[in-house]
Amino acid sequence: MDNRDKLRKAIKTRLIVMSLATLLPIVVLILFNLPVFQDRFVVYSALSVLRYAIFVLLEGYIGFKIYGYIRFFCDPEYADLLALRKNDERLNFIRLKANAMAIKIFIYVCGIALITAGFFDAIVFYTLLSILATVLFIFLFVYIYYSRKY
Repeated sequence: MDNRDKLRKAIKTRLIVMSLATLLPIVVLILFNLPVFQDRFVVYSALSVLRYAIFVLLEGYIGFKIYGYIRFFCDPEYADLLALRKNDERLNFIRLKANAMAIKIFIYVCGIALITAGFFDAIVFYTLLSILATVLFIFLFVYIYYSRKY
């Protein structure tokens, strides 16, 4: 099995996972809009716009990733380019230093928590928002640092 076949199998798995991940923010949003939960929680009108904005950003990111995976299967030139980029040692080293899987998972979970926190309390929502912004800023700084260093 060559590198392209391995990449094809990995991208197929990622496509399935991202397609299922599309449903999670939708389920959370629908679940907390049910009358059972609206009676128990105070919904702040100022946070509803931010909650929906974060929902759109998460779904947009997931949609962008799905588009890239589908493009891999449909466009052979893009597949060759992606396979070349995946095997580039410099880019792999930068990704190794900057893209820890725990950070990616944390960012996604924090986005879901932001949607959920919009139903509970404004303080929790703004705290999670500041944490997410800080993590994204640190991620960007580390990525720029390692891309210039190596």
